[in-house]
Amino acid sequence: MAEDPKTYRGNCHCGAFVFEVTTPEIKSVTACNCSICTKKGYLWIFPQSPISIVKGDGALKEYAFGPKKTIHLVS
Repeated sequence: MAEDPKTYRGNCHCGAFVFEVTTPEIKSVTACNCSICTKKGYLWIFPQSPISIVKGDGALKEYAFGPKKTIHLVS
């Protein structure tokens, strides 16, 4: 029997970008080893269904953390 989907909300570290995804109940996650995720205890999922942008459409352009040596670009 298929589970009823649930809607989850997530955001970037600063909260400028907020999204929602409707997917079956989350039963496993992935841990990131970056300093922010490790310190804050953030965990990741990679949903199969598309996300809906709630706030900050177009706000994400690039992101750098720590010593700012690596720039992550948003496509």
